[in-house]
Amino acid sequence: MPNPQNPDDPQAPPPSGGGIQLPLGDRKNITPINIEDEMRRSYLDYSMSVIIGRALPDVRDGLKPVHRRILFGMSEMGLTYNRPTKKCARIVGDVLGKFHPHGDTSVYDALVRMAQPFSMRYPLVDGQGNFGSVDADPPAAMRYTEARLSKIAAVILEDLDKETVDFRSNYDDTMQEPEVLPTRVPNLLLNGSEGIAVGMATRIPPHNLTEIVNATIELVQDPHTPLSRIMELVPGPDFPTGAILLGRQGILDYFTRGRGSLKIRAKVSMEKFGKDRDAIIITELPYQVNKAKLVEQIAQLVNEKRLEGISDVRDESDRDGMRVVIELKRNEQTDIVLNNLYKLTQMQVSFGVILLSIVNGQPRELGIIDCLKRFIDHRVEVVRRRTEFLLRKAREREHLLLGFQKALQNLDAVIETVRASRNPREAREALMGQMEFPENLRLQEVVAKWSPTITFNGEAISRFDFSEKQAQAIIELQLQRLTGMEQQKILDELAEIQRLISGYLEILGSDKVLRGVIIKELKEVQKDFGDARRTAIVEDEGEISLEDLIKPEDVVVTVTRGGYLKRTSLDTYRRQTRGGKGRIGMATRTEDVVEHLMVANTHSFLLIFTSMGRLYWLKVYNIPDAGAASKGKNINGLISLQEDETVRTFLAVKEFTPDRFVVMATKHGVIKKCELTVFDNPMARGIIAIGLKDEDELISARISTGKDLIFIATHEGMAIKFDENDVRAMGRPAAGVTSMRLDLGDYIIGMEVVTEESLMLSVSDLGFGKRTKISEYRLQGRAGRGVINMKLTNKTGRVLAVLEVKEDTDVILITRDGKILRTEAESIRKTGRSASGVKLVSMEATDAVAAACAVQEAEQVEGEDDADNGQGDLPLQ
Repeated sequence: MPNPQNPDDPQAPPPSGGGIQLPLGDRKNITPINIEDEMRRSYLDYSMSVIIGRALPDVRDGLKPVHRRILFGMSEMGLTYNRPTKKCARIVGDVLGKFHPHGDTSVYDALVRMAQPFSMRYPLVDGQGNFGSVDADPPAAMRYTEARLSKIAAVILEDLDKETVDFRSNYDDTMQEPEVLPTRVPNLLLNGSEGIAVGMATRIPPHNLTEIVNATIELVQDPHTPLSRIMELVPGPDFPTGAILLGRQGILDYFTRGRGSLKIRAKVSMEKFGKDRDAIIITELPYQVNKAKLVEQIAQLVNEKRLEGISDVRDESDRDGMRVVIELKRNEQTDIVLNNLYKLTQMQVSFGVILLSIVNGQPRELGIIDCLKRFIDHRVEVVRRRTEFLLRKAREREHLLLGFQKALQNLDAVIETVRASRNPREAREALMGQMEFPENLRLQEVVAKWSPTITFNGEAISRFDFSEKQAQAIIELQLQRLTGMEQQKILDELAEIQRLISGYLEILGSDKVLRGVIIKELKEVQKDFGDARRTAIVEDEGEISLEDLIKPEDVVVTVTRGGYLKRTSLDTYRRQTRGGKGRIGMATRTEDVVEHLMVANTHSFLLIFTSMGRLYWLKVYNIPDAGAASKGKNINGLISLQEDETVRTFLAVKEFTPDRFVVMATKHGVIKKCELTVFDNPMARGIIAIGLKDEDELISARISTGKDLIFIATHEGMAIKFDENDVRAMGRPAAGVTSMRLDLGDYIIGMEVVTEESLMLSVSDLGFGKRTKISEYRLQGRAGRGVINMKLTNKTGRVLAVLEVKEDTDVILITRDGKILRTEAESIRKTGRSASGVKLVSMEATDAVAAACAVQEAEQVEGEDDADNGQGDLPLQ
């Protein structure tokens, strides 16, 4: 059996590799190609087809092909603004069958969008029926809805029949469609556009017609108009849904280079709801935000506890306008809730602008001036071509009217000539001078009567010398036009036509006159369709930070020995009488105790000083808000502590002012003073606050004015008071100087910055305390041994803390077992500096005081004292 793959050698085996083997003759028609080159070429062809033919608008009329075809198709159907509407199914079918073979859904979706007043700043289609809503409700099926062109669409289609633009064949070469529309206005900027092509996208916001026309007129008059002047005329985009645009930097960016980011915020107002409740009313939403989804999103965030202070959300919108009501809980701060809404919901969105369009068949990003100049160039071409068309038509009419005029001047001869002719052709030829007289003796006689100079040898002669068109028009002239009045109308029309021709020639002969026509037409459009701006532009106060979302209030910040940090509202801790048993303030582990407690505002800075003399920087609102019995969050999750580093003290600072100092004291009796401003910008890993010697630790840090007194107390009941000026200000890495000479085994437990009017509260670890006037401590020089501060016994224990207090100061104590006691400082008896004090808190034998804090009256929240009603402790909220 012969081998079909090799007929010359029947015994040869077929080639290996499998696959279909073509006959030799067929292989001669195969051209080998590189598949990479073919894929690259084919994909580029496809991408350019999508870019040019579907996804991007033309810079001249601002329309994508589908929108242009819809408008042209509706115009061809006679669906102008002053005609009845027709079913959208008929419009879609007509456009689909003649111009746009890409599916009825794409055509109907584009038609619907052009009819939506919340999508288009100036809708191009006048829809009748359900065309969707701002809640993203879908439109009714095309068989139910009707449409026609809007009035402003006529401005875009105007002069289409005057050869103003080029036409091309449709997809099957059976009809002609315009390549671009001869719009009077820059629709690309008026209504904007949005589309995704291959490897590129466009997103152009809508603008106000009045403003854009003013800017266009300015550029027509002076093409070198600077951007600053254009921005005076066009301050920014103008969205159909209104809302508020924040800042001008994004506007400047896309005006300049075609790209920018806009920040759009909902327009809201405040209303009182009941006696002490407020409501936030949303009346305008950012462009393209779904109202129904927004309401659902707010409700979901409230249910998830991510959005606090809202009691109810409802949509009260109707045909008269938008109204979404957000009711707040009693005594909630409106600004805080509103900032949270802006941060967490689509009440504030970013709109990324990409001013990309088709320019001379290629996609290009343009600034606003370039975009307007491209439109002006298009408009100049349209007006020139229209004028040339009108001039040609006027000259054709003038030619006929000149023939009529000549005929009227020789009316009897013309009539006699026509009557003497045997047929219209003979009459036309006689008027044109192309008749051979020997063939018609009757006509020969008539012509000879009116033209004595005629010859009779068959030569073509005429008295009138009309053109063919003039002769034909004269023959077809109705008898009624020969009346005196009608004759005058012909002469008047001729004069008017000649005036128009003169005007057309002036337009074509002067660029200034031509641009004047453009300006005149722009002003007409502005007069007919110009309206007020809807989107307000305000200065951007900056990105909404977490601080804007946090209510400013005083809180108690606690840190345990295990490093757990939390903040709790100050009014959680109620006053109790001296000797009370306190309450459970924090659920701690057996081995964990509270070591630090202070009061600070949520908007303050926390300067966190560690045992290794380093400083970390933290906002109070970044500390987790937890209940009184909660453990909180480990501080390692908030700041990056080094190994074997623990927090020793922290200060609440609202501002880093140059006239304030930070005074630091160490366990081994070293003191250091630095200006507060040197700590205003620490790094995430912390900075050195004080250089420590081996085995020394930072104990305390306080803010001073530079003119205060320093009070330092030790664990064994000693204390020293000296002038702050004894310590000079030093740099951050400095080690400091000696503050107090210590006995063997003693160490510093606390330091306070005081004045001569201060009262010092000393608290022992077994719950005893006493108040002593600072004046009872004699002023010494720095580095002295000090005086007795508190008489210590086995009953009192050792000194745990020293606090500066006043008569209206509250004292908060926390025990190692987590109990909290809040009591008035004035209830603690004043004693001398060597007294043992009184019992402050009752504890179990195994318990001890872990930390103490003084709360000034000015730091208390309003209404807090209402808890002190003589009924003892109240349950925690």
